[in-house]
Amino acid sequence: MTFDFIIIGAGHNGLACAAYLSKAGAKVLVLERSMQVGGGCSTVESTLPGFKHNICSVVHTHIPTSPVYRDLELERHGVRYVYPEHLRGTIFPDHKSIVMYREPERMADELSKFSARDARTFRKLVEDYGEFIDLTYLPLMYSPPLPPSTQSAELEKSEEGRTLLQWQASTPVKLLDELFESEEVKVHFLSRMTVLGFAPDQFGQGWICLFRILKAEAPICVGGSQQLALGLRRVVEAHGGVVQTGTEVKRILLRGNRAVGIELKDGTRAEATMAVVTNLEPKKSFLGLVGEEFLPASFATRVKNYHSNGRSLFVLHLALSEPPRYRAAADNPPVNLAFSQEMFGGSVAEQVRAYQEIAMGRPPRNEMLQITLPTLFDPSQAPAGKHTAVVWQYAPYRVETGGAAGWKSIREEYAAHLLDLWRSYAPNITKDKILAMTIQDPTDTEQHNDNFVNGVDVVGDMTPDQMGYFRPFAGWSSYRTPVDGLYMCGGYCHPGGGVHAGAGHNAAAAIVDDYKLKKWWG
Repeated sequence: MTFDFIIIGAGHNGLACAAYLSKAGAKVLVLERSMQVGGGCSTVESTLPGFKHNICSVVHTHIPTSPVYRDLELERHGVRYVYPEHLRGTIFPDHKSIVMYREPERMADELSKFSARDARTFRKLVEDYGEFIDLTYLPLMYSPPLPPSTQSAELEKSEEGRTLLQWQASTPVKLLDELFESEEVKVHFLSRMTVLGFAPDQFGQGWICLFRILKAEAPICVGGSQQLALGLRRVVEAHGGVVQTGTEVKRILLRGNRAVGIELKDGTRAEATMAVVTNLEPKKSFLGLVGEEFLPASFATRVKNYHSNGRSLFVLHLALSEPPRYRAAADNPPVNLAFSQEMFGGSVAEQVRAYQEIAMGRPPRNEMLQITLPTLFDPSQAPAGKHTAVVWQYAPYRVETGGAAGWKSIREEYAAHLLDLWRSYAPNITKDKILAMTIQDPTDTEQHNDNFVNGVDVVGDMTPDQMGYFRPFAGWSSYRTPVDGLYMCGGYCHPGGGVHAGAGHNAAAAIVDDYKLKKWWG
């Protein structure tokens, strides 16, 4: 078998890269070990027939407004999104709540219930930075990362930019303390950071909080998250590409310092006349499929030091006979209709303490809950009148007693504890309303998709040393590698984990430039 490009891994980034290259006229082969495409975009009937559960990704924040959606005409290939009017509801222990809205004035009015000063601050942030974020957020995601010197030089030119540089060096907690006075407002916006895996007291990522404060969306893929992957596959195949599932790559074949093809586990070989592209996380790609002995020593060291040690997720997938009705809705009815409800306690200190507990291997006993019912907005994901729910709680991969294997002995009790916490906010979710439930502890997440090393769902920690120009490694953030003809396109590349196809899009652009193919997109 001979192809121009061979892509290893049919997660959404691998498929996006393949789709761009196929539309450029290249002969492309995509190989996937699993029987299904999608990776983290996985939808299965894990509880009862007819109940579709999104095992990893639930929301695809940037896809519908991205160049990927437009360029690949994904809607024409069966990918559609619905937009909840009410984005996220943060519910506090006293059953007060904040609902997040995309309209700035409506959001400011919501914050004013807790602090008139904070509402004014929010309006000022929108005035000073709203246009900047609108003009830069997506372009920065869908292009190679800027070197720190270039980024700093641009920001130094204005007072607002210099403020951003200082915020960038800070922590989310310190930035929120600087901006807001209400503890509830701080908790609400801090939860927007931690959902991406950012630790609340981590220096070097304060200004990212600004993006999370001012930008919010919650588009849901109709039919479940896997529909995005299936749509991307249809694009690849419509332009002559080949996607093979149930096919495991054993190694990347080299000729000198050039990748020339792959060998499958069964011994079959395929030639890549131009390049091989890997969507697998760094250690599997370079130490496993290439081999340390074929890598520059400094690069191999960087691969070994790539880390996935942050918080993981403990997840419950439920089939429900009715949706939750929150006590908080008595004062703020839209909270029942929000895309997600987030319960993070009543103070920033509690969130910081919970992250410290996670670092020590202790599953937090206080709530760090996020609840989403996709079926409120897309009824096709459950039988008529019924619902699916996903309950997320931040948790360690290795527990204090027993390490990763220790989850086996505590998962049932911990699941019951989380349900009790949830019921304290939504008392109608009694046992008889739960038709079925499956538990997904952090080890299950890794087993489902071993790119999520240690159950970290963003394919490697999103920390300052592994973001932007430093993702995955300093000097190698251009999607190229020290092996000629070998490229990277996974969520371990800029702009990081999550479902946005940024890495697949950017890798395709680098490859098209290098091989002088027709760049058919804008």
